Amino acid sequence: MSKGKFMLIDGNSLLYRAFYALPLLHNSEGTYTNGVYGFLTMFNRVVAEQMPSHILVTFDKGKKTFRNDIYTEYKANRSAVPDELRGQFQLLRDVLKAMNIDYVELEGYEADDLIGTYSKKAEEQGFETIIVTGDGDTLQLVSDDVTVMMNRKGITETELYNPDKVLEKWEVTPDRMIEIKGLMGDSSDNIPGVPGVGPKTAIKLIKEYGDIEAVYENIENVSGKKLKERLKENREQAFLSRKLATIERNIKLDNEIEAFKSKSPKTSELIALYKKLEFNNFLKALENEMGEGVAEPSSAIETEVNLINSELDAQELITNMEEDAKLSFLLACDYHHPMWNKLQGIYFGVQDKVYYLEIDESINEKLEWIRKLLESSSIKKYTHNAKLAQVVLLRYGIKLEGVMGDTLLLTYVNDPAFKGEDLSDIALKYINLNIPSDNLALQVNYLTKIYFKILEDTPKDLQSLYYDIELPLSNILGYMEFYGVKIDKETLDIISADLGKGIEDATRNIYDLSQAEFNINSPKQLGEILFEKLGLRVIKKTKTGYGTGVEVLEELYGEHEIIPYILTYRQLTKLKSTYADALIELIHPDTGRVHTIFKQAQTATGRLSSVEPNLQNIPIKDEEGRRIRKAFTVQDKNNIIVAADYSQIDLRSLAHISEDQTLIETFNQGIDIHTRTAAEIFHVSLDDVNEDLRNRAKAVNFGIIYGISDFGLARDTGVSIGEAKRYIDNYLASYPGVQKYMEDIVIFGQEHGYVETILKRRRYLPDLNAGNKRAQSFARRMALNTPIQGTSADIIKIAMIKVSNEISARKLQAKILLQVHDDLILELPRNELEEVCKLLKDNMENAIVLKVPLKVSIEYGENWYDMQSLELK
Repeated sequence: MSKGKFMLIDGNSLLYRAFYALPLLHNSEGTYTNGVYGFLTMFNRVVAEQMPSHILVTFDKGKKTFRNDIYTEYKANRSAVPDELRGQFQLLRDVLKAMNIDYVELEGYEADDLIGTYSKKAEEQGFETIIVTGDGDTLQLVSDDVTVMMNRKGITETELYNPDKVLEKWEVTPDRMIEIKGLMGDSSDNIPGVPGVGPKTAIKLIKEYGDIEAVYENIENVSGKKLKERLKENREQAFLSRKLATIERNIKLDNEIEAFKSKSPKTSELIALYKKLEFNNFLKALENEMGEGVAEPSSAIETEVNLINSELDAQELITNMEEDAKLSFLLACDYHHPMWNKLQGIYFGVQDKVYYLEIDESINEKLEWIRKLLESSSIKKYTHNAKLAQVVLLRYGIKLEGVMGDTLLLTYVNDPAFKGEDLSDIALKYINLNIPSDNLALQVNYLTKIYFKILEDTPKDLQSLYYDIELPLSNILGYMEFYGVKIDKETLDIISADLGKGIEDATRNIYDLSQAEFNINSPKQLGEILFEKLGLRVIKKTKTGYGTGVEVLEELYGEHEIIPYILTYRQLTKLKSTYADALIELIHPDTGRVHTIFKQAQTATGRLSSVEPNLQNIPIKDEEGRRIRKAFTVQDKNNIIVAADYSQIDLRSLAHISEDQTLIETFNQGIDIHTRTAAEIFHVSLDDVNEDLRNRAKAVNFGIIYGISDFGLARDTGVSIGEAKRYIDNYLASYPGVQKYMEDIVIFGQEHGYVETILKRRRYLPDLNAGNKRAQSFARRMALNTPIQGTSADIIKIAMIKVSNEISARKLQAKILLQVHDDLILELPRNELEEVCKLLKDNMENAIVLKVPLKVSIEYGENWYDMQSLELK
């Protein structure tokens, strides 16, 4: 019979994960708290679920352990602890003391070693043990009495590992995990392993031979010439790696398990600490529950689900909706990309009741039961990520209407730095409720409560941004994702073949010039060829050899004829793998088109981003890259592609925000801004500005927007730091309004904690008051840039809404395909060309009234590459 349940928590692992999972939270004194807040959230949840009788938290102590004596490079690749996290370790210890939770740390050992030793003690003394961590190394400790609860995602999802689970995932028993690690190494801990041996090979070898000793005893039987050579060459390294990966389980420790029995918290101390840290949710729970202080565990909440098994059941759902009723709904899908999703079911929540429509082979019939409900614009609907739901439903012929609330977008408008995309993350943040991400019934039941709690805390300006821009834009983006863009596979095949030939030519030239064949993609091998065999001057040294990055190669460009071929090889290889070949694989079999996802709730500035694939990043600077655009074409020859591009929108936003009279005058008079800046900073007339001076001025103009330093400008323009500083000084003297803006916006940010666009979109920048100079410097650059870039993003979003509404009002066939930063790409019938282009120009140039005019240029063609300018009368 078990003596109790002993919970061992890896303090370092969980604090790190919490820190990176949550945005940078801090109290009014500027103390960073997000790591501790996330740790406590996880802690409270797992304690509520597991109800341990004994608890112990372990920490690393110091940077050096006994492993560094064995191998000096152990964890040498780890970056420094972020300044915002460093102080939270002691803060967590203080909270644990107030909670009366024991913690232990020991010089020369890691948290894992303490966990290993205490879990062994617990096994010997008859305890059931559960280890809570995010570190896979602890899987070697799993046994019949020891379970590992592995943190999988953010701070809400975990996975339990018993011996069967380890065997299922790794195909070996837990005690064999160190054998695998010895062969494959661990890049996160800088454990070398055997080069070229990954997880699959390591598992295969250990399954076949049992351990590393047996592998080497049977080395001649190992299949694969290269593998055998690698194993032989790295024998000592394999055994060393296993030693480094092995958790120590025999540390001499004083305390017995019984010392860690769960105890009541020191309530008064904990309340004072929660108040100081402004952990209001934890404080309220602590006061309400007389010291238990945990968020409401999902296991304590029961949700009755009413199954929709017939059209009558669906009608009951509709009948239960009184006037002004709020209907919440969530889709159950098997994959996150909406165009590849398989719909599994739909959850509905209304009047505290939850309904579920399960999708099976009779999908079309079942969806007809609820079509009117989903397509009704008069039924107010609330969901999470309405755009995803819209695209999935469009695939089944249902046009979602009446969406009034989207928790994803409302959270984003309030806190653009918040990284949690799941409703479960948002529930935790706003109502301190733990809902597993797979419990959609519970989520849909709480969705409107979460939504209106966020809305209640949303300032009026941000509510306008949400209702007037983000929510209507979501609907437009949904149709863009669903429609996709036509990609011609034959064109991509030709481009891919041409790129392949270019790669072969570059490879042959590299081998000829180096008189050796080697892996050009290996920085180590390339470094040896360049700096040892060819004797080129060393620009940069790394821990593993020589620096061979693009900045190094560009500095060496004129010193050996091999360098241009290496740069060409890299460029062509990237184009072939990232674009030509990858896009072919992403053509949807049903539509013949590529369907990107527009991430609307991701960037801190308000810009859209494009993923799976990223169609905003198709190359434009060089001819080889531009050719990829040839494949972006039309559905048939009756259609045409149109691209409408805002001219220098960021600089026009800067002119408006800064109210600099010279900038305003320049744009209002139609003078080229880069030529004008060149004339100002180089003290020449407009007529005397040549292409070189204009290019330098262009670098200054855009550099100023991004808060560039004299060092950064010197790097970008190839001049000395002193010369770059003179450019910046001359610029600020020529545009005093810009200089005043740069000073005023930082002061505003320091006083308010955020900066904002002209439409009041906010970006919170607590580091403007940080003591750490590097963090403060970064925040200053963001403070300068965000109002400008964010205003530009707002303008093009407004333009998209106006253009889309006008196209619908005129019943035109034109469709917006893509938004690429400052461009809109459309596909339309040829007979609509003139009307749509006039419509585009008018709506984009009049999206918003600024102190300077907005200008749009328009091109059209049969594909995105062969475009010609269109001059409208």
